[in-house]
Amino acid sequence: MPTLDYIVTPVAAGAHRLRVVLETAVEAGAPVELVLPSWIPGSYVIRDFARHLLSIAAESDGEPIDVVSLDRQRWGCTPGGERLRVVCEFYARDESVRAAFLDDTRAFFNFTSLALRPAGRERDGCRVTLEAPVGIDDWQVVTTLAGEDIDSRGFGVYTADDYWALIDQPVAMGTAVEYVRFAVRGVPHAFVLLGSHDADTQRLAADLGQVCEAQAAVFDELPAREYLFFAQITANGFGGLEHRESSVLQVARNALPARIEPQPGQATRSSAYETLLGLCSHEYFHLWNVKRIRPAAVAASDLQSEAYFRDLWAYEGVTSYYDDLGLVRAGLISEQGYLDRLATLATRIDRTPGRYRQSLAQSSFDAWLKFYRPDENTPNAVVSYYGKGAQFALGLDLKLRVETDGALALDDVMRELWQRHGRHDAPVPEHGLATLAAELSGLDLSDFVDAHLETTIDAPWADWLRYFGIEALFAPASDDAALIQGRLGLRVGSEAQPRVAHVFDAGAAQTAGLSPQDRLVALDGVEVVGATLAERLRRYPAGAVVRMHLLRGDELLLREVTLAADAAGEWKLRIDSQADPDAHARRANWLQGVHAAA
Repeated sequence: MPTLDYIVTPVAAGAHRLRVVLETAVEAGAPVELVLPSWIPGSYVIRDFARHLLSIAAESDGEPIDVVSLDRQRWGCTPGGERLRVVCEFYARDESVRAAFLDDTRAFFNFTSLALRPAGRERDGCRVTLEAPVGIDDWQVVTTLAGEDIDSRGFGVYTADDYWALIDQPVAMGTAVEYVRFAVRGVPHAFVLLGSHDADTQRLAADLGQVCEAQAAVFDELPAREYLFFAQITANGFGGLEHRESSVLQVARNALPARIEPQPGQATRSSAYETLLGLCSHEYFHLWNVKRIRPAAVAASDLQSEAYFRDLWAYEGVTSYYDDLGLVRAGLISEQGYLDRLATLATRIDRTPGRYRQSLAQSSFDAWLKFYRPDENTPNAVVSYYGKGAQFALGLDLKLRVETDGALALDDVMRELWQRHGRHDAPVPEHGLATLAAELSGLDLSDFVDAHLETTIDAPWADWLRYFGIEALFAPASDDAALIQGRLGLRVGSEAQPRVAHVFDAGAAQTAGLSPQDRLVALDGVEVVGATLAERLRRYPAGAVVRMHLLRGDELLLREVTLAADAAGEWKLRIDSQADPDAHARRANWLQGVHAAA
């Protein structure tokens, strides 16, 4: 079987340069087209990884040959012999989870950023040699690639079944590496701490084991041979990217559980740590939903151009629904804690005017253009397919449970998607989840689905909560940000002299002519400094006209603003102790364990 041989070497840590060599057998005299991906699965925007290519050179049977650029991500050459060797150097200083990074403390990379492939040979087997950095003797390797001939630190030869498998297995290198190991259903797992920390690793192992088991129970099958959480420890980072047998996380150091014992009355898990567990829950659910239950458009993509589809909500939104649901099912947050998270999500979406402009299906389709390229007008133009997608998934789940009298839930739909598609790596056609939900339930869901996916009406999450013994209340909020948004129609930064971050559609500020990046100087002649803006607004009645001095660039401007009546609203959810026993039983079935179809 033809093989693509790669050699990856950190050649200049101080200059952030990685060298990647590709060697392979070719047909003498036949042109070869070399291709680098322009995006990475799981992050739906063109990233043009080739912009970090510093140099490319090739030889065939020891003789140099010309390499010609064909476009921004393709190169052509014509080998004179039967072996081709291509040498590339890349600049690697992207600290995100999506690309490549190298300095004198660590390295991390996805092969989508570094590995050119001969077009048409994506199914060839791959062999990768990972070389230690020059002059650094104490680094070790972390990867899910299959080792073939490696030393005690992990440097050496690895294999992958084909190019698509190669680019789904990231690599980390460095000194501060610690494995926190645990098992789920007999499969070895580890949370790999990449960087210095003072975490309670026993707590991490116990909590993550419960989270992973709760998610595996949805599908009743765990297809990975191993699973690693790559945890890049940073000062204040947050984010993740899924892979078939791993996920890469950016983890704020203070989000990790502390070793000290909690004081009496103190919560055993901090809010930051619960948020981290939610991130892990989200990325782990992707092991099934996205990495194996795959949208057809992504499965067919060659990663050179966008892969458009209108149900990205079914992958990211549904996964976002299950991330916190996994925490309550694992017993790591209370039922009320889960409801508080649902209320926070609902409040955030309710304060996003873009929900009146963009449908959930359009949000999915436009991810390539809008979601990953936010600007000051994003809240007016976009609704998140993560957040609103999670709300729709919640509404669909509760509707199925109520209207089938408990015979079917979204758990059953996801499990059947796994059996029909994910288990056999059969791509899911567009709208596959909604279609399957209708088939399994016997319900006519067409109007329900069309209304909530193709129009801008609110997701149906609140309509069904009363059947589960939950009250939903909406009222003006009391916090400063809600007051400023409600009364002025804008959001400001945290600077001492508040800078306008967003001006919301149809708000008082937009009507008065304020713009993003304006710096607020004074309200009715009194200086505005930090939190004093909210304090000052509380002193005015609804409809008051105030004089706002502001700096736009270096020019002092005066605008008159007519204040709105109320602060922005917020949702509150609480368990209704007076609800009937059937409602409490439905809630227990939903939140305390995976649904099993009758």
